[in-house]
Amino acid sequence: MADKTLFITGATGNLGRELVRLFLEKTGDRLLLLVRPKSSDSHHSRIEKLLGKFGINGRSKNRIEVLAGDVAQPRLGLKQGDWDRAVRETDEFYHIAALTNLGAAWNEAEKINFQGTNFALDLARVMKEKGRLKRFFYFSTAYVAGSLTPTHALEDELIEKPAFANAYEETKYLAEKKVREESKRGLPVTVFRPSIVVGDSASGAVSEFNVIYPFMRLFAHGFLKKIPARLEHSFNIVPIDFVVRASFAIARQRESLGRAFHLVTENPPTLRMFLQMKEEVGNFPPVEVVDPEEFSMEDLDEHEKMIFSSLNPYLGYLGGSLTFDTKNTRQALRKTGLSFPDTNLAFLRKIAGYAVEKGYFLPNNF
Repeated sequence: MADKTLFITGATGNLGRELVRLFLEKTGDRLLLLVRPKSSDSHHSRIEKLLGKFGINGRSKNRIEVLAGDVAQPRLGLKQGDWDRAVRETDEFYHIAALTNLGAAWNEAEKINFQGTNFALDLARVMKEKGRLKRFFYFSTAYVAGSLTPTHALEDELIEKPAFANAYEETKYLAEKKVREESKRGLPVTVFRPSIVVGDSASGAVSEFNVIYPFMRLFAHGFLKKIPARLEHSFNIVPIDFVVRASFAIARQRESLGRAFHLVTENPPTLRMFLQMKEEVGNFPPVEVVDPEEFSMEDLDEHEKMIFSSLNPYLGYLGGSLTFDTKNTRQALRKTGLSFPDTNLAFLRKIAGYAVEKGYFLPNNF
């Protein structure tokens, strides 16, 4: 396959940086990276630091061009010259940027996840009409189905009225809905839906402790003494290396056009396994698991109620009521040599052990 030019948002994020590294290692593609400058760091500086961590230089580094921008701004905050170049040269568009903080306020999540996707679609439409865009890859989430929805979510459908646990799920749902509308109008779309992305399957390593890790930290510090769940309830987590390698491989399949793929585990760990792991990796306080039907906020003291309110965005992930269809993904993986990840007790030990090693659970990091 001839080398292409890829336009990528979210390159400095947990998932985006790993995809960038894989593109540089496995292809000769040129990368146009949309990066938001920070007050302490220019867009160039942020990528330089990232590439330095990867040990990437020379020819690979020369295949990267960094464009200053911001997904939360109209036209992605691009200068006219950068906009024109992106339109003219982009073969594939990877929209990865997202706010994944489950506790984020609605306006924050809506600005980045929904409006940011709208602005990305504005550019993609122009790329297709006036340039040479062949594919638009959107990184959604398996939880567009709503983590509180008792259903089996299908890959190529959006549930009409999901039950959301947080603004992250709802804004990603609204964004994917817009992406699907553009697909019906002719935009060449493929949707990837990872579940809860955690550390590497071999080492447990992760660049950012987000999504499920803050929840784990509440356990570690004893702020949660009771939790409304059942020990057999499962939560769907997926190692980042699987998400990166699977999306990389599936994106290269012509059959993936117009389809969605659940990048999940088919055998998610249970709360029982999670609590067992907790006891093994650290001297953490015990947690009482209370049947949801018997749990009442009124039984908690004021401090516990305050802490429990911070847990609300995570509760759906321990409900065990939402499962995922993987027919498309299973079929696509047959051609890649990849398989669904094993997220057993040993894997839980790896991701928690890495967080312990990095001091994530220390009180001064709370």
